[in-house]
Amino acid sequence: MKDFDPVNAIISQLRIFGGFTDVQRETIFRQLELWPLEKGDFVFQKGDEPSGIYIVKSGKIDLQLTENDVLIHKHELNVGECFGEASFLSMHRHTTTAVADEKTEIIVLSRHALLQLKHQDIELFAILMMNLARELARRLYLTDQMLLDYACKKVAASDHTVAGGT
Repeated sequence: MKDFDPVNAIISQLRIFGGFTDVQRETIFRQLELWPLEKGDFVFQKGDEPSGIYIVKSGKIDLQLTENDVLIHKHELNVGECFGEASFLSMHRHTTTAVADEKTEIIVLSRHALLQLKHQDIELFAILMMNLARELARRLYLTDQMLLDYACKKVAASDHTVAGGT
């Protein structure tokens, strides 16, 4: 990637790059790749080995869950949103499919680049890992809240059905 300013405007807003100086962001910038995608192009598919952390620079990415011919559009990722980090850090295969919903550009921090960063600047690498862990903890909390809300609605609906039937 050649032009730091537009990318810096995006990455400086991301929690995973929080607490970095401009010099540290420039160090990370030198490790980033830009992937152009056309509508329908896959970033990764369910079952693929994780190979990077992705950030939407332009366009939209559709995160899809699939199981037994059932397709769920889990989340639409817009400019500045990060994805792929849970599989990347856990070393588990992707559980979702990420597909471009329109002409899109994504910024990629590859596994190779991350390992280079580890050897070049261990402090920067440690801050990035801590930030990623915090972001995943926030997402886990939100997922727990969604599950709790769903369970409460299901219980309320069954209580209403029982009450209405008597």
